[in-house]
Amino acid sequence: MWHLFKRVFTSQKKGTSQTEDREHKPFNLDLDTRSGFEAKQLLETDSQAERLQKYKDAVKRLPMPSALWDEYQRLSRAGAPNRKLTSIIKGDPVLSAQILKAVNAPAFGLRKPIVDLNRAISHLGSNLVRSIVAKHCFSQVIPQMRGAYNLTDLWKHGMAVSALAEVVSKHIPKCEAKTAAVIGLFHDIGRMGLNFVKVEHQRIMFNHEKGILIHEAERFGCTHVEVGCIFAKHWNLPDKIQQGIYWHHHPGGADKQVVPEAIRAEVFAVYVADLLAKHLEFSGGNASKTLPHESYASLLPKTTLYDLMQDKTISKELWRINCIDF
Repeated sequence: MWHLFKRVFTSQKKGTSQTEDREHKPFNLDLDTRSGFEAKQLLETDSQAERLQKYKDAVKRLPMPSALWDEYQRLSRAGAPNRKLTSIIKGDPVLSAQILKAVNAPAFGLRKPIVDLNRAISHLGSNLVRSIVAKHCFSQVIPQMRGAYNLTDLWKHGMAVSALAEVVSKHIPKCEAKTAAVIGLFHDIGRMGLNFVKVEHQRIMFNHEKGILIHEAERFGCTHVEVGCIFAKHWNLPDKIQQGIYWHHHPGGADKQVVPEAIRAEVFAVYVADLLAKHLEFSGGNASKTLPHESYASLLPKTTLYDLMQDKTISKELWRINCIDF
């Protein structure tokens, strides 16, 4: 997969760099030139109240994630030094081992293995460590069931979107990078919940003219957005994270004014990150792609999707995530 990140994107794209065109056209990515496919994003779904209630009842019986997650998030938001983060992670030997395993992945090519947890956390960086901590804490409370989606692929996708959202947020005015990163990590958590459903009827074929939400509503009786909101409320995730999960598909199907201004920039950052992750083969099982609604153009004033695709930071972050073996 390394060739994916070293490839130079050239003339085969219909889009052009902003430096090649006086008129700023931020959404200049040709979705037909790489993995996945372009699809519409219709937002209004016909979900089944009975199915949603069954999900709510099932989720109520799930345990809460360990207190380690809340403590880690509290220290992280406060800007605590790595030594404090290390002190709480050390209390969980399994998590400590996972972080050391990640940092010593063969693909990273370290000359000497890192055996000190504090050094490992510094080497991996805050976003990647947060993702590993979240996967560890929440995997313990999400039933590991086979279903429509592969859980490992979903976690990889969430990690990719989280890392990319933090990068993209730097190009969006008044966007809180850490909030966007956490929303990105959890935006598709509802797809893990859809594995609870045993689909006995004939599989419904995906319709490019309707999009993923209509497809899920027809197949499962509800969408991953609805299930994700149920999870987020049960786990008492912060309000902004719950709102981010609820709105994360809207930039592809509605005017920006529909999304509350307080969370709009972060939701847009996650949407762009999700689109780029899919375009760079981190789809998590949903390879459908939709360009943002034109009203969001003002939120990306100084760069374009094409230019972001060639950002070396994005390539590096995806490569690091791909190196991790769960």
